[in-house]
Amino acid sequence: MSLRVNAVQRFCLHDGPGIRTTVFLQGCPLRCRWCHNPETQPADSDMARQVEAVDLAVELERDARYWRGSGGGVTLSGGEPLAQADAVLELAARLRERGHHVAVDTSGHGDPADVRRLAECVDLWLWDIKTLDVAKHREATGVDPGPGLDNLAWVLANTSTPVVVRIPLIADVNASPEEMGAMAAWLNARPRTVDVELLPGHSHGVRRGARLKVAVDAADVRRAVLALTDAGLSVLNGGGDT
Repeated sequence: MSLRVNAVQRFCLHDGPGIRTTVFLQGCPLRCRWCHNPETQPADSDMARQVEAVDLAVELERDARYWRGSGGGVTLSGGEPLAQADAVLELAARLRERGHHVAVDTSGHGDPADVRRLAECVDLWLWDIKTLDVAKHREATGVDPGPGLDNLAWVLANTSTPVVVRIPLIADVNASPEEMGAMAAWLNARPRTVDVELLPGHSHGVRRGARLKVAVDAADVRRAVLALTDAGLSVLNGGGDT
């Protein structure tokens, strides 16, 4: 089964533990205004290549000597991995069969059945949450937050796979303590705890004339961290514990 791959990036240090190879897949149902990889959003692109999952697994495994020594592995990112769920499942299963660590970086917007199947082949979920506010989420991403939250709730209730919740901190979307508090309350209502990683937004890549303010400052970050830690969550910021 073939995959649409936008890019393969090696020696990554921020997409899971250890040294990793990150596969940026083509296609995403979201249209986040602050997306760092907008070229991965369209399902079809001249920038993407078609590659069979079995061949990509062989290609990726050439980096295994770097992963094993550092506790790393492969991170499947995007785009949105769930947009190519069948082929991603085949790739993840092949990597896991060879003993490699597989992380999936996702918004969770996909078919619940695909999440359940893929969950058997994932060692770490990196799960984006933008906001619980439906209107804000629609305005900023083009979709409702419900499917991503429902799939995350299932993973937290039915698996023991580690999950790091990644929150892109966006000035006009979720940078207020109230927004952080709402997300913290939702996470604290789940049956197990997660770590939270804040990803402060910046204006790089945001198209000119966009009405949405993206960039945050140090004070915004401090307030967000305080709101989350006051709620009892462990917060990762800039690659380290706060």
